[in-house]
Amino acid sequence: MKKQSFKMLFHFLLQHCPTDGREVEQPPELWTRRGEDAKMDCSHTKGAGYYQMYWFRQLPGESMRLKFSAWKPDAHSGSFSGVSRGTLTVKNVQPEDSGGYFCAVSPEAVFGRGTKLTVLAPTRVKVLSPSEKECSSGTKTLVCVASGFYPDHVSVSWMINEETVSKGVATDSAATRYGTSYRITSRLTVSSEEWTSDIKFVCSVTKGSTVDKSSL
Repeated sequence: MKKQSFKMLFHFLLQHCPTDGREVEQPPELWTRRGEDAKMDCSHTKGAGYYQMYWFRQLPGESMRLKFSAWKPDAHSGSFSGVSRGTLTVKNVQPEDSGGYFCAVSPEAVFGRGTKLTVLAPTRVKVLSPSEKECSSGTKTLVCVASGFYPDHVSVSWMINEETVSKGVATDSAATRYGTSYRITSRLTVSSEEWTSDIKFVCSVTKGSTVDKSSL
């Protein structure tokens, strides 16, 4: 009987969610590195009668799902201070936890506008030497492979002896998704003379304020 009542309440909340977000406040965005704990705050001005708080998660392409309530803890944890403020903690976040998190208070369901959680995964960068099978056309091609990052917004650049170059650079137009992370490749074509000389080649991958590098 209790389980059936809970399901009825769950559907009621989903059907009565329109709100302008002013009475239930949430931060619009939260960026967290993979493996850390993500804490999202929620507060409301509905008064003491709204003493129940719920957190819903909506992943890209999926429907909204209840993740935490006062009597239904999930893999996540939460707290409710008094009647006007609460916090949802997503522990040890992974890229697949990225999505929208919506706070609602009841008995008359009022939703916030949601917090967009983005989990940042570290970038692995590797520069590969020219292939031994490469035709002897007077040029050599170095390949930079950046993988394991999330989300997909990165930029790739090349340096030769600490000077940024654009000539001979060809980078994928967009990153390709592999599971829960992304991968992108960039190629630098140089002359055989440059390759055989004592020259340092560096590939840099920039994501926000973070720069990861690999060199040959």
